[in-house]
Amino acid sequence: MPRHLPWDQVRTLIDSVDTTHPSGMRDKAILLLLATLGLRNAEVRRLELSHVAWRAGEIRLPQTKSCRERVLPMPQELGAALADYVLHGRPVIDAPQVFLRHKAPLGPLTSSSAVVAIVALHLRRAGLTPATRGAHLLRHSLATRMVNVGVPIKTIADVLGHGSIDTTAIYTKVGTTQLATVALPFPGGR
Repeated sequence: MPRHLPWDQVRTLIDSVDTTHPSGMRDKAILLLLATLGLRNAEVRRLELSHVAWRAGEIRLPQTKSCRERVLPMPQELGAALADYVLHGRPVIDAPQVFLRHKAPLGPLTSSSAVVAIVALHLRRAGLTPATRGAHLLRHSLATRMVNVGVPIKTIADVLGHGSIDTTAIYTKVGTTQLATVALPFPGGR
């Protein structure tokens, strides 16, 4: 079963980010992409300014793991965090990627460990101690939340960019809310 955080802990994580510094603005936008759209680590790192359709309120992911384009709605909170970072926190360099390193050498986040480190840093600062600390923790948390509130499995697969519903079906194993509604009474009344 995928490891995940309960949604109130995801909110605690996101809300605890200090956005008074450029790197905090970046980190909050990254955490929101992972937690509200379920982006993969590589998708966050490859996200380009041209992929954000500001007026349409969409994020276009032209090259994903499944080799097909994904277009996702941009929730208002995410749009605000992205705009804040791009306008007020992002280093001014000629790079198409949205997210950049804030220490020399300036440039795009090229290593998957950069995003993992951002997630781990903010988990620690928020006082959260899950068994895993990578970017996929937030992706799994989103999928689990969607299952628990009754989102159809096909919709979850589309959001996550899964080519097969079978890949998404792993999250149905953690649908404890739904399982409780179908549980049969214990024989003998106990």
